[in-house]
Amino acid sequence: MAKTTEIASASIKMRGQARNFVLGSWIRRLVFYILLLLAWYIVVSLNIWPSYVLPGPGAVFSTLVTGIASGQYIQASLVSLQRLAIGYAISLVVGTLLGIFIGRYKIVSETVGSLVLGLQALPSVCWLPLAIVWFGLDEQAIIFVVVMGALFSIILGVDNGIKIRRPST
Repeated sequence: MAKTTEIASASIKMRGQARNFVLGSWIRRLVFYILLLLAWYIVVSLNIWPSYVLPGPGAVFSTLVTGIASGQYIQASLVSLQRLAIGYAISLVVGTLLGIFIGRYKIVSETVGSLVLGLQALPSVCWLPLAIVWFGLDEQAIIFVVVMGALFSIILGVDNGIKIRRPST
């Protein structure tokens, strides 16, 4: 009986310590972000940069509230999601087809596959200058960057899926 009581009290003590640790980490995070806001306010108060380069926390918060209240941010988010969906759908179709060809045919794997593997290492932002030159500052440029960002990963995923599947007997 005494052993059970000791175990129960130790368990309660450990739960209390775990709760204090979690609470302590949240307090540390809160203090960190408060200090970060304070540093931002101090830097803005020193007038090192003009307000259009580095606006203060109050101006940013005010603009955020205005944008949310007017619905402008919701509309912009929906437009961005639409571009993302279109670009990803294109990547999915083209990437699946190319991945099948690369996975099924050795000659395509040795030629196009090596090119895809090399291009997959490029970050999406590298395609931005080409997109602007080819399409201008337009919807097509944004969709092109999304397509190129997802295309090579999809191709390689389908290719690897085909190559590692068990052959049917």
